[in-house]
Amino acid sequence: MIARVSTFRGSVEQLEEGFRIYREQVRPWLRDATGFRGWLGLIDRENAKAVAISFWATREDAEGQGGGAAIRDEVAATVGTPLESAELFEVELPDALDLGDVSA
Repeated sequence: MIARVSTFRGSVEQLEEGFRIYREQVRPWLRDATGFRGWLGLIDRENAKAVAISFWATREDAEGQGGGAAIRDEVAATVGTPLESAELFEVELPDALDLGDVSA
């Protein structure tokens, strides 16, 4: 499994709006993307920073057209949170994490 880790900066409001758009508009599309396994969003409110982690079956899935990078960049531009970095990592210690629906 591959994790794509994307880091953004902006106001807390901008970061929250980016995650809201991602949840409501991008997540339904990604569920049908080849190799998509899930995502996790983290916000550091004190430092106005966010990290989005998407999980993919293979490196090719994460890098391909269906990997959502173009949509990620579009959402970031829309809310004014520049992408600081995007990196791919192999997931070494996968564990089932069931958080339920934490989007409320």
